[in-house]
Amino acid sequence: MRIVVMPPFDNEFFGGKDRLDLEAGNLFGMVRELDALSPGFSDVAGVRAQFAIDGVVVPDWSTSLAGASEVILLPRVGGG
Repeated sequence: MRIVVMPPFDNEFFGGKDRLDLEAGNLFGMVRELDALSPGFSDVAGVRAQFAIDGVVVPDWSTSLAGASEVILLPRVGGG
């Protein structure tokens, strides 16, 4: 499946690549795959990253990726 990597993660962790092709059963598995490509990514993912599966932000990382065509990795938005 296609992973779209948004700034700043593309440059910070993946050498400027904004598209990756990976397979995983759920978002936990996706984070493991991303960490295998860039050790240390999983250390910050829980605090700094969020994921959208086929355009819908999904907070539950145990959500299945079966049938998904795209996952977008984007920075978590804070505020108050």
